Amino acid sequence: MAGELIKAGKVLRIGQRVEFFVEDSDVRYASRIEDMTDDRLIVAMPMDSKRIPVIPRRGERLYALAVGEQCRYRFFSEFYGAGSSDNQIPVWYISRPQEVERHQNREFVRIQLNLPVCVRLVDEEGTIMEPISTRMVDLSGNGICFVLDHAVKIGSKAAVELSAIPDIEAGELMCQIARCTRIDREDGVAVYHVGASFQHLSRAISNKIVRYLFGVQRTRIARGIIH
Repeated sequence: MAGELIKAGKVLRIGQRVEFFVEDSDVRYASRIEDMTDDRLIVAMPMDSKRIPVIPRRGERLYALAVGEQCRYRFFSEFYGAGSSDNQIPVWYISRPQEVERHQNREFVRIQLNLPVCVRLVDEEGTIMEPISTRMVDLSGNGICFVLDHAVKIGSKAAVELSAIPDIEAGELMCQIARCTRIDREDGVAVYHVGASFQHLSRAISNKIVRYLFGVQRTRIARGIIH
């Protein structure tokens, strides 16, 4: 089920707390919105654990979570530069999103996808089996569901390669099988939808997956396709 997309102007406000992840980093930085224009957000410059100002490269992509009353709103942005506000507060200048996604309970949203995926199952002895070319059912920032022609054991491991997702260059991602559901197709052939959670997935890779899914979701909504 996709998260709800909302116009950013209805959610983002001056003084709101925002958490940022800089591209390819697992570190979370706290900030707040100091001001905004039609196309920019001006946010307080985050500090690292040593109280050193964090200044990304110009054009670097940011993953953000704006804190609401009962949920968070996530969006993606681009770093434009650093400077000082009228109150002499060090700030970032970043792109202002058109839309944000309601991010209830910090859960990852699953988006239905029919994309190729390569799966290698791992047997009880830890041997990685030969690759299986199949299709995805859905994908999120912390898990995947794919199709197999046979059942697999819950709790077993698998390695998946997400070469169909742009910017994912991590090779195979390890995951653990969480569910295996038999699906009887109309042609009488039974297949299995295998759901698995990613194991030890870095924040950077998770953010890239979420950013891709956010784009897919936005395109579908624009076309009137909601799933």
